[in-house]
Amino acid sequence: MILRGAGRRYGLRGPWVLRGLDLELPARTLVRIEGANGAGKSTLLRLLAGIDAPTEGSVTGRPRTAYVPERFPPALPFTAAGYLVHMGRVHGLPADEAAARAQEWLTRFGAAEHARTPLAELSKGTSQKVAVAQALLAEPDLLVLDEAWTGLDTAARDELDLAVAERVADGATVVFVDHDPRRLAGAAGVSHRLAGRTLHTAVTPAADHGPRVRIEATGPPSAALPPVLPGAPTVERDTANPAAAVRLTTTAAHSDALLGALLTARPPWHITGLSQLPGDDVVPLPAPGAGPAAAAAPAGDTAPRQARRSGPPLRATAALTRYRIALLGRSQRWLAPLLLYVAVLGVGIRAGQPLLDSLGYAAATVLPLSAWLVRLCVTQEPPAARNVAACAVGPARAHCASLLAGLGCALALGCAGTGIVLLISEPISTDRTVAVPLLPAALAGLLVAVCCALTGAAVGALCARPVLHRHGWSLAATLLGALLVLVTDGSPAKAAVTGLVSGSLTGAVRIPFLPLAVAVVVAVAVAALTSRLAALRG
Repeated sequence: MILRGAGRRYGLRGPWVLRGLDLELPARTLVRIEGANGAGKSTLLRLLAGIDAPTEGSVTGRPRTAYVPERFPPALPFTAAGYLVHMGRVHGLPADEAAARAQEWLTRFGAAEHARTPLAELSKGTSQKVAVAQALLAEPDLLVLDEAWTGLDTAARDELDLAVAERVADGATVVFVDHDPRRLAGAAGVSHRLAGRTLHTAVTPAADHGPRVRIEATGPPSAALPPVLPGAPTVERDTANPAAAVRLTTTAAHSDALLGALLTARPPWHITGLSQLPGDDVVPLPAPGAGPAAAAAPAGDTAPRQARRSGPPLRATAALTRYRIALLGRSQRWLAPLLLYVAVLGVGIRAGQPLLDSLGYAAATVLPLSAWLVRLCVTQEPPAARNVAACAVGPARAHCASLLAGLGCALALGCAGTGIVLLISEPISTDRTVAVPLLPAALAGLLVAVCCALTGAAVGALCARPVLHRHGWSLAATLLGALLVLVTDGSPAKAAVTGLVSGSLTGAVRIPFLPLAVAVVVAVAVAALTSRLAALRG
């Protein structure tokens, strides 16, 4: 992963936070970012994680990434295990594997008894364990940690140190910020200091292509490797007795530090062999999943875990959309728009009324409902949790998932309302002289409801973040925009509804193909625009 001349402003035209950054992050590297408060450390991590796009410059070669924010919000309506399963599926894991890994990491961090506890009831420390677990269960190729150790107890901090070492040994890159200068200080890696919002390299490791040394060591059955191994060596275990014998390969520049770490471990390891590899016998970097975690895999499980969990982007978007729908359902914020929708339908629709008139009225009601639900889905998630999801799939795709969640809920309610109208209305014209064909009327009513839902989704997207960030302005703009779209000439929603109502005068059913096509184009254009802004503005 490479940053070239990257910079980031406050907003789109504000003062520069960072500017002119050049940084290369090779695999199997542990990188510490240092700097005073306000120097831009968190901003740099957000750029690396893909949460924000640089205002200038470029970021290329970003691998699969996971992110732990500085403060993880407990105000999510899920249990600890439920949230981790959702995030595992967003990262591409099957549901059963996501559940197994969630339990595994909660156990490793000493939080297994809180798996069924709602996040809102967790302590700050346990909530932070969940935040760390959601990043580690995905086994990312780039792990970004922003003060991830804050709030953890001593045992959990040691476990996170060990997890970092495992990720580096598996070939990943780990970038972290921590207020404790001793954090992972014994590990070889790269330290970068942000001074005056410019990146300065303080320590550069030996090149990975230098001479390599192989160290063979044994230990008691209960012995465990130190949580951080200098030089991030390749670790190979004796499959017959993996806890007692290991072979480590590192660069010659790191071999002394690695030997010291093994000999001073508690309990210490016994060095049984030490040799320098010939120049043509260079041990390649471990493939994803070939480190300690892979060594512990069950016999016969030859497929790498990372290869199994990689999936198409559409699958990740679908998983994130399900997560956003579940978040909306559990938060009960859907209750107000649903009650309003039911109340408006109850007032305006009566049994025995002309069918096309009632279908037009019901479809028009879907428009403000869709705008409201889309706005809720875009704004309902706390910023830190939203950043975690944006890191997993990209901010543009994360924003699209919010739009799809709101639109999907609106379409479901619109279809339900249309079905009720079909059941209780009379298939006749307004003057009750002409019979209206039921099936064409049902198709027209459904398509008009879809047209209004798409138009309302566009209104909701334009009246929420990242276009409008202030809650008051956003709410007022949503209500006003929905009203204007319903009454303004040229609006696809007005054209579709008008076609139904005017057709009711003669009993003619008009299928709204043109208004629906325009609504699709408008909705797609607004989704593309706001998704792009989501990446630029955060």
